[in-house]
Amino acid sequence: MFSEIVERLEQMNQVRLIMLGGSRATGIHDRQSDFDVYVYCDDPIPLQQRKDALGSYFKYVEFANELWEEEDDGILLDGSEIEIIYRSHSFIKEQYEKTFIRKEISFGYSTCMIFNLLRSKILVDKQSDIEWFRSIAVIYPDDLRKKIILGNASLIYNQMPSLSFQLIKAIKRKDVVSIQHRTTELMALMFDVLFAANRMFHPGEKRLTEALERMGLIPDHFKEDLKQLVLIQSASSEDAITLVRIMGERMNAFIKLLIPEYKMSEYIRFK
Repeated sequence: MFSEIVERLEQMNQVRLIMLGGSRATGIHDRQSDFDVYVYCDDPIPLQQRKDALGSYFKYVEFANELWEEEDDGILLDGSEIEIIYRSHSFIKEQYEKTFIRKEISFGYSTCMIFNLLRSKILVDKQSDIEWFRSIAVIYPDDLRKKIILGNASLIYNQMPSLSFQLIKAIKRKDVVSIQHRTTELMALMFDVLFAANRMFHPGEKRLTEALERMGLIPDHFKEDLKQLVLIQSASSEDAITLVRIMGERMNAFIKLLIPEYKMSEYIRFK
């Protein structure tokens, strides 16, 4: 059934490239894994054309779901979940220019789109830009690496608005929702630094502890500290605050080793 959907999409004149992403592309999927299908088009595919071509394959479907990107999301007749994401073909060059030319970062997930474009499995290619992109986007630029590390560093533990200090405030207030929210954000920033430090393109928010095993550069005791950070809600306020401070200090020391000119805020002395 999945192959039939790909064939129907391939027949559309607007389509230039179809790729399969996520765990289905890498072969590490499980029963909960859906099909992430990326369809790159020269022009938008009219909604009615998509409904006519694909509607009969679903037992439940949300056409034109725009919660994240332009998508058709649903459950196929065989019970499989699928997300069909539609992008302009120009998206490929835009991501290259954003990341490799302008060096723009997205705190927590700076190179996720690059990983997606590099690692997704090509199903249909009608002379797209994907092979061009993959031929020049394989080397992790030093200046991009530095910008991601320094950009996230200040938000981790280096200034008054940093996530660490905001998390400590939440712990002191016993604000459980804020603790959860800021802990999640803090972990995202730390992993963005780690992927950049190891010159690895960020794979997204799943299976990150597995990715740690492939990293040669991580802060001292990071794996052990991370396990405690995940369970921070169950720790005493004193132990939780100590953990956050220790992780921040270790991350600062780690960044200083990577980038000797890295300067910590004077606020650190008064925390």
